[in-house]
Amino acid sequence: MQIQDVVQFLTQVPPFADLPAADLTALSQQITVYYAVQSEQLPFTNQLVLVRTGLFLMQQQQQLYPLQSGDCWGYRQLLAQQDQNEQLHCQEDGLVYLIPQPVFVQYQQQFKNFALYFQRLLGRSLHLHQQSATDNRRVGDLCALQVISIQSQATIQQAAQLMTQQRISSLLVIDEQQLTGILTDRDLRSKVLAQGKSALTPVAEVMTRNPYRIHADAFAFEALQLMSQHNIHHLPVERSGVVSGVLTTSDLVRSTQEHPLFLISHIHRQHDSAGLSACAQAIHELSRQLGQQQLPSTEISQILSTLYDALAQSWLKLAQQHLGPAPCAFSWLCFGSQARQDMLLSADQDNALLLEKEPVGDIGRYFSALARFVCDGLASSGQILCPGNVMATNEKLCLSLAGWSARFAGMIQTPTPQALLDSTIYFDARVVAGSQALFNALQSDILNASHQQLFIWQLAKNALAHQPPLGFFKHFILEQDGAKRRGLDLKKRGIALIHDLVRVHALAHGIHAVNTPARLSALVSQQVLTDCQARDLTAAFALLHQLRWQLQYAALAQGGSFSNLQDPAELNVLQRHQLKDAFAVISQHQQIVAQRYCREL
Repeated sequence: MQIQDVVQFLTQVPPFADLPAADLTALSQQITVYYAVQSEQLPFTNQLVLVRTGLFLMQQQQQLYPLQSGDCWGYRQLLAQQDQNEQLHCQEDGLVYLIPQPVFVQYQQQFKNFALYFQRLLGRSLHLHQQSATDNRRVGDLCALQVISIQSQATIQQAAQLMTQQRISSLLVIDEQQLTGILTDRDLRSKVLAQGKSALTPVAEVMTRNPYRIHADAFAFEALQLMSQHNIHHLPVERSGVVSGVLTTSDLVRSTQEHPLFLISHIHRQHDSAGLSACAQAIHELSRQLGQQQLPSTEISQILSTLYDALAQSWLKLAQQHLGPAPCAFSWLCFGSQARQDMLLSADQDNALLLEKEPVGDIGRYFSALARFVCDGLASSGQILCPGNVMATNEKLCLSLAGWSARFAGMIQTPTPQALLDSTIYFDARVVAGSQALFNALQSDILNASHQQLFIWQLAKNALAHQPPLGFFKHFILEQDGAKRRGLDLKKRGIALIHDLVRVHALAHGIHAVNTPARLSALVSQQVLTDCQARDLTAAFALLHQLRWQLQYAALAQGGSFSNLQDPAELNVLQRHQLKDAFAVISQHQQIVAQRYCREL
């Protein structure tokens, strides 16, 4: 085992990444490496298992949870000091690191953040286990109800060709409309390749005869029990006595609710446009599951931002496969809610290209084609095109470093109404893919220029242009949208106002952070705001964001359109009081900004 290789991996995985270098090296020397093979049940107890590569499934009672690179297992047993009745199965060959119990206990006692991480992980796991609805889902809802079959007298070569063409890991064997067997990729490995059989061998010789099967209306946990008991990964599904599909362990994994990382990994594994476009439905399904778990909206928006980052990265990779390598270094940027990592399902695309060289000639044509490919692809994956054309397909948003620096300098030096409007978008930016160094150079140019007094004065006045919807006697002021719905605009009259106020402080004081809570934390560290002021704004933001998510979750569940209008009559008394308090906090902070930045020049 190469100690340095282990150390390098641990530096990328919490909570190990926060350990001092010497202690990280010492820990690496006490780690044992184990190689697990598909279908194996890992035999370890009283050890912390850290996944390096591969895919593993944790089974607890009637629930199934996927573990991938960077995930840990065994901490529940170590912390609770009792058998948690958990099993860990290897789904895809991989490496795991084993940390003995005494070493785990030592580091728990020595490092407070190390101990706190696993305590929080334990609490989160317990919450998710209680909220899990996997055991209430039906088999027919989890698998694709389609039958791809072959006859038993077909050859192994024909079966392998069909499986490759259809991109599936098993084939139903049907003779005279009756299910007689099933052929899996494991059968091809163990019964054909390993035994040197001819490609002309009939399927009948290597298939599994009379396979176990399950009814489409059976519960997911029944399928899990059956598959675990007999160590099978493919289970034919019947409806009205007729085979209608195949349930796989991957289907069960996708139905679990603990790990959005599985969907992120699924996105990165897609190799064509159809696969990436199909991820839109998976993201909406995951959003429904997260809503059922009642996760805080701030966590959900971070998950969604990561998912849409993964989509952009995958579409960029696919674009370069079609168009060839990029002619120069570039950064794919996102703006607004995706950059701040507070996006929800209604967010449209706000993106741009930052190039190492000027976009002229062949370079311009290449990146124009790349931008169109990616933006259209993202739209097919559920992230709609920007109505305001704030996208990389806009030639004004496909610029070199010098071009972007000049554009930001223009906004800062000549803060016209349009420039101020643009500043609410472009000054919240983040790299999704490509060169981080290019963006760092641009961000340095922006922050060095943005503290100019005239620009901050105009930016602050712009942030005060709209007031929270609260009247003189603290009654709500309702407005109406195009669908004639009346309510409080949580985004325009609440969340956006907080973003605008915090952005003024951040640009005035050269803060690199983009995420609003992170900016508030930095402002406290620099003593720009008091801890109380930042805490009140953070609480107001969290409340408004949560209410906005609840509106979107309800629309998602009912198949309706997304709206930011909250009818206060639909809130309980406590929520109405909290909402008034949140709007009052915004009003108070608008006064702070006015006093600090809007004195006459």
